[in-house]
Amino acid sequence: MTLVKSNLCPTCGGLLDIDLDKQIYVCPFCGVSFDYEYFREDNVKDVASKAIRRNEYGSAKDAYDFMLAKDPHDFEALRGLFICSNKWKTMGTMNNDAAVHVSADDPALKNAIDNCLPEHRPYFEKVREALIELKHYRDLVSEAEDISRNKSTEQSALGKLNSEYYHNSRQFTELCHEIWEMEDSKARESIISLVFILPILVLGTLIWNKAWAFLIFLAVLIALIIGIYHLIKFINAKSLRSSMVPYEKKIKELTEQHEAKSEEARQSRNRYKKLVKEFMDMDPCPKKADKDPSDE
Repeated sequence: MTLVKSNLCPTCGGLLDIDLDKQIYVCPFCGVSFDYEYFREDNVKDVASKAIRRNEYGSAKDAYDFMLAKDPHDFEALRGLFICSNKWKTMGTMNNDAAVHVSADDPALKNAIDNCLPEHRPYFEKVREALIELKHYRDLVSEAEDISRNKSTEQSALGKLNSEYYHNSRQFTELCHEIWEMEDSKARESIISLVFILPILVLGTLIWNKAWAFLIFLAVLIALIIGIYHLIKFINAKSLRSSMVPYEKKIKELTEQHEAKSEEARQSRNRYKKLVKEFMDMDPCPKKADKDPSDE
């Protein structure tokens, strides 16, 4: 004897067992039994609907199984098993792609496709097609996120090079600021005094001794040091710019890839929405399918 919990006993309100072999209902609480025809098909569907409303998906599944025992091709029962297996209220859940966590290989959906009537197969096939498209959309979103992470890594590396480039271009200015902002005021004053007094002492000594040749040599030496300093800065700047080019090129490529992948994902999501609308429009029982039991 195969027992399936499905309906409520009209005598005591207990949950009935269904003997599919004898086609009778049996109440394990008060012992009353009912013929199969005691409960009309519409009543069984109502039981399933109410069970789903109460999130009692096991009871709803039992009711649908009972309906399929009578008619293995019943559209509402086949669809109901698919709804129960995913713990949805209605097929309308598929309008919210974020709430759909089922693959196109779902056993309940495969069972519906294999056992439904020929005129109902396009409906379930369209559901399967929508789920395939949804997976494609999520794969595209995942790829776009990977590209975005790679782009962030490249931008971080480029940012470090930009910082070095900026520091290189402001080394002399920063040195002056560091001297001026030294916490030890006496050391700062000593360095500033040395910068100003030393050239005056040297110049005074040279003028006093009339050593013009040495003065010219000193001026040339200072100019040479300054020139070498700026040459080194120029070489460093050029090297840094050369190092930045590959990163800038890669970031540009990743930006274009991300935009293209995001657009492809957007189009895929639109296709999914279109497929959902198509199978909803194909629904042979639209009122029962689209109505959310929680609205009752």
